[in-house]
Amino acid sequence: MVNKESLYPGILFHFTSKEGLEGILHDSFSVSYAREKIEFSIEGKAESREFAVPMISFCDLRISELKSHMDKYGSYGIGLTKNWANKNGLNPVFYVNQYSPLTSDFIKAVGKLYNQLNNIPIEEQLTMEKAYMDILNTYRYIKNYEGDLVRKGGEKTENYRFADEREWRFVPPIGSDLFPFVPLGKIETDEQKEELNKGISHERVSFQPEDIKYLIVESDSDITGLIKHLKRNKERFDEETIQYLASRILTVEQIHDDV
Repeated sequence: MVNKESLYPGILFHFTSKEGLEGILHDSFSVSYAREKIEFSIEGKAESREFAVPMISFCDLRISELKSHMDKYGSYGIGLTKNWANKNGLNPVFYVNQYSPLTSDFIKAVGKLYNQLNNIPIEEQLTMEKAYMDILNTYRYIKNYEGDLVRKGGEKTENYRFADEREWRFVPPIGSDLFPFVPLGKIETDEQKEELNKGISHERVSFQPEDIKYLIVESDSDITGLIKHLKRNKERFDEETIQYLASRILTVEQIHDDV
């Protein structure tokens, strides 16, 4: 039971395109590589680390807070319970201030640990490498509190407060059969990203119909099509479940006008 006085809802939302939502309902969530940039400061000099991480992103926002988020990430979404999120190991993002010594000290410490691995006796390396990868794994959950948001097509929003999204992530464990990090040079183009994502298309996160709390579409005209799509997936959604989900469909228009 969620504490009604909490600032946070008991639901996580994921936003995508119309085709993306239909794909999720048909065959669950698929992991894909997302480009990340962590900015920090060393002795007043701006530095950054850029890479790509396999993940699925969600936002921890109430319905009334979704308006601007949908403008940036898509008008089609699915809301699932936090119980589902907990069972699947999702975790909130760790927001860091690019000007804080905490951020630069952490990044420098990870780099030094990596450089020292070659000096460790071979019989200790497996243990140390595991410890190093466990520390490095936190990189995959770090995001700047504030920075420039660059969207597909090059549109940029300066001084965007990423923390407003209250992001949660599913990130496959290190040790699974995919690259935990990809250098930015290998994912600079959409073609490179598509090729990398093909290689991890088997990495999926499933859910049951009862895990769904809301479905969001752009307008009233999308509702009938979404219900038809659910009916085409009879192996996942029986008639009773479809009736329930139909009652949980919201439109962007409703959210903007009524919530």
